[in-house]
Amino acid sequence: MTEWGVFSLSQIPDQSQRVEAFDADLKLFELAEQLGFDRAWIAEHLFSTYGVVTSTQVYAAALAQRTRRMRIGTAVVVVPFNHPLRTASDFALIDVLSHGRLDFGVGRAYQPHEFVGLGVPMEQSRAMFVEGMDVIRRAWTEETVSHQGAFWTIPAPVEVLPKPVQQPHPPIWQATVSPESFNQAAEGGYNLQLATPFTYRTYRERWMEELEGHLAGYEATCRKLGRDPKAARRMLLVPFFVDADGARAREVFGRHVEWFYAKVTANQLAGAPGAGVVKGYELTMTEGKRTRELGYLTFDKLLQYGAAIAGDPESCIESLRTMKRRFNLTEFALWFNIGGIDPAACEAAMRLAAEKIMPFV
Repeated sequence: MTEWGVFSLSQIPDQSQRVEAFDADLKLFELAEQLGFDRAWIAEHLFSTYGVVTSTQVYAAALAQRTRRMRIGTAVVVVPFNHPLRTASDFALIDVLSHGRLDFGVGRAYQPHEFVGLGVPMEQSRAMFVEGMDVIRRAWTEETVSHQGAFWTIPAPVEVLPKPVQQPHPPIWQATVSPESFNQAAEGGYNLQLATPFTYRTYRERWMEELEGHLAGYEATCRKLGRDPKAARRMLLVPFFVDADGARAREVFGRHVEWFYAKVTANQLAGAPGAGVVKGYELTMTEGKRTRELGYLTFDKLLQYGAAIAGDPESCIESLRTMKRRFNLTEFALWFNIGGIDPAACEAAMRLAAEKIMPFV
């Protein structure tokens, strides 16, 4: 059975409306729970209206008090940006506050201006991710933890409290775009967070075929390690909007999706050293630039190649069924409230999706 998440990047183009926008954001999550969605997915970003939740810890704590049933997922916690003991402690507390509803999604970030602002070396993000995740998992599962690493040192054993409610720890999900990330997820035994916006920016019209190839590589690595390649859950994030009138759905959604991609472009260019290509991000940065220059970031192109879905219920069902079959998905994370779209329009689309789409995919 397909599970359903609702995602928010908490994009607030007009910062004079930040209080009202966050109120609306939280109300949409409350509505999602009422409508039967399984998870709320939240994200963190810094220094841009691209996303103004600076700490998924803070936002997840708010959600833990505003919801009772729906699970709370992070998409993602940026491991290199915080000491891993602080991350482990904060999210164990979230698991306690939510009575064991945390899904811990992690990644290494991809926006140069965030690394520059924090003074974190972007080219070392993958090594920092690996080291940080080792400390986090040990902090959750061992009575005490000490560590001597390349980036963090815990000189004497410390007891990290509280321990999470879920045992041995909350489910871990990894953001996966590059082949290296898929290998890491297989080696770590993590669930997969897939995302059309980022895979499409890298591979354009071949994004579905490339994703199938990455998943095949992931499964091969799992088999080598003696793991069931189908055991991990697979979530796909997709910008999504539905209306009884398909043309109206596309008209309402289009400019907000293009706003999002324009912000991605601006943030990728901001603060990037030299030619703008950082070691460890060569593929995504080089191909992202080509995608922009070749004109693939228009809403029409995104629709044409399935990187965004907007239409009437029947067409949306067909698109979702195709993706579910091709990628062996267990969950969709639908992104309705992109780029400052009217909350009332999001509510209407969510209600229609719950009634006319979710039972049939």
